[in-house]
Amino acid sequence: MLELRNTYYAGLPSAIQKKWKAHLSLREFNVGDHLPLDTGGGVICFPITCVAMIGIRAAELPSTFLRFSGHTAVIGATKIFHVEKAAIEATICCGGYAFVMPAKVVSQYLADASVSADWNSRYLSLLVEEVSISAHCARSHNSIQRIARVLLEAFDNLPGGSEVTLTQRKLSDLIGVRRETVGSELIRLHRMGIVSSGKGKIKIEQRDNLSKMACDCYRHSTQSRMTALDLWKTIPWQID
Repeated sequence: MLELRNTYYAGLPSAIQKKWKAHLSLREFNVGDHLPLDTGGGVICFPITCVAMIGIRAAELPSTFLRFSGHTAVIGATKIFHVEKAAIEATICCGGYAFVMPAKVVSQYLADASVSADWNSRYLSLLVEEVSISAHCARSHNSIQRIARVLLEAFDNLPGGSEVTLTQRKLSDLIGVRRETVGSELIRLHRMGIVSSGKGKIKIEQRDNLSKMACDCYRHSTQSRMTALDLWKTIPWQID
């Protein structure tokens, strides 16, 4: 029952869990791997121990960081809800395992077209909300607030509070500031005993204090993810 370690899979009706289990394939992913969301008609992934950085790209524009996804997420839902104008990209930042399943399997269990259209709209609204939060954060908050938010969101997805593989360069890319700025802020956090870092790995030592430094976008993005999970749990899956 390893698949039940994923919050989204555990939130499915038991009848759907049983039907989907035969289509699950357990795969190991390493740091830097890209999840194969756009191959062979698309797949969805239920992370168990790995964590991915999720980016969103529209048309030919560069990918923009959106969130981290681990065992409390499902990756590739845009394939289920047919969001065609935005492409989701997922790159592993903490190696581990995920269950992979063809997206077409999920589509077979969606209810009639009118119901599906309603849920598509609601999912798209949540996606737009996430993008809006990220854009507001980049425009309105200072570097230490954004670093705190990103680190907290990364560790929310880690099983057992493991270290996350996240270099200063990558962290600077995610929040849109110079690498030197990230380095200075991490030194500051290290001296305060809030985080420890080295060799491209960062670990939170004092979560409560880091939470006090994070901007409100952390709370908003957390609530958005909870809303998305609630939506997933109430999808009217078609059970034979």
